[in-house]
Formats: sequence, structure tokens, C-alpha cells
Amino acid sequence: MYRKKERERCMKINIEFFNDDFINAIGAGVYEIIVSIGEKSRSLYIGESCWIIVRCATHLYRLKKKPEYFGFTSETIDRTDITVSFKLIKLIDDKGERKSNEKELIEKNVPLSQSGISDRQNSIEDKIHALNQFINSH
Repeated sequence: MYRKKERERCMKINIEFFNDDFINAIGAGVYEIIVSIGEKSRSLYIGESCWIIVRCATHLYRLKKKPEYFGFTSETIDRTDITVSFKLIKLIDDKGERKSNEKELIEKNVPLSQSGISDRQNSIEDKIHALNQFINSH
């Protein structure tokens, strides 16, 4: 029996993947995912990893497969005026120092998809609501 292959999702948002820090992002440290529309930007997620580029490639794959993981909907993921940027914040080899730096930045920047309690994520509904509020306030 022939099974029709599910059509691959095509995101139309713009992606900036570490730009000038691509080689440095191979290492360990803290990173931020930022959403921008027009001149406005907001932190979407802050994380730490011993292999930043691998972790962020996983985030990018998840964004494509399940946009709601970061608060996007089938409509907002197709907006060409939205940019999602992956940025290296700081290279840090020590895991304890990375976790501490990550937590400080989450508390300071209040990313749209995170609860503010360590690196915990908000519910899907809360992420969608927060991102839509940011987008609609543009």
C-alpha cells in the first residue's frame, strides 16, 4: 500500500543562525533566541549547552516541525516580516557557571517562552499568547 508522504512545512520567517559567531558557537556557553519584527526585538528563549550549535540546530528543527514550541502558529511562522535570531551570549566551559549565567539572564530578560523559574518553559498556550502580544504590539 502506497502511503502519501506528508508535505514538509515551509517556514517563511527569516532565520539568523549565529552570523559572525558561527565557529564560536561550536563550543560551550550561553545563547539567546531573539524574535524581531520591524525595529522591535524581544528575547524568546535563553539556554546553555556544552555544544551550543548542536542544541540550537535542534531548536531550529523543532521550530520547523512544531512552531508552537516557541509560541508560533501556522500563521505567524509564515510571516516574512518576522526574524528569529540565534545569538551567542558568552562562551563558558564550566557547567555550573553556565547554568548560573543562564538563570541570571532569564531573570533579567524575561524571555517570552520561559516561565522565569530557571530554564522552565511556559505552556504552549502561554507561549502563543505572549508571542502574539509582542507581534501585535508592533
